Amino acid sequence: MKLGRNDQVASELVARLGRQILSDAFYLAEAWDRLALVIELDVRKRMYGYIYRGDDWEAASPDGMEPLKTALALQQAMRLPGKAPWKKCLVRITRPAAIIDVDFEYGGGVWEPVTSDPATLALALKPADRR
Repeated sequence: MKLGRNDQVASELVARLGRQILSDAFYLAEAWDRLALVIELDVRKRMYGYIYRGDDWEAASPDGMEPLKTALALQQAMRLPGKAPWKKCLVRITRPAAIIDVDFEYGGGVWEPVTSDPATLALALKPADRR
């Protein structure tokens, strides 16, 4: 994960983002071992993702808006002068160790849900088992 112009601030924001996701009421109430969350900050601003229990998955996103606000701050902290900011970030978390991986997409055309085939994206975003 290369963060950009202000690595210290960006690292702190990534850590905050992870804490906000892990402390969200929905995620606290559900049993899961891996999680994938896409945060889109383009024309449309939204979050969507999945939780995984072994081979099972279900669509899930945070109840609160705090992760979206933190992602906006992260986007600005990473923005390079004269360059467009990233449009999406993919946050993957593996438990029980709370390993957090974040990827960034500058074009915006990936990680798109398909209503007629939700399993394709859910399985594509599933974090590798790192236990």
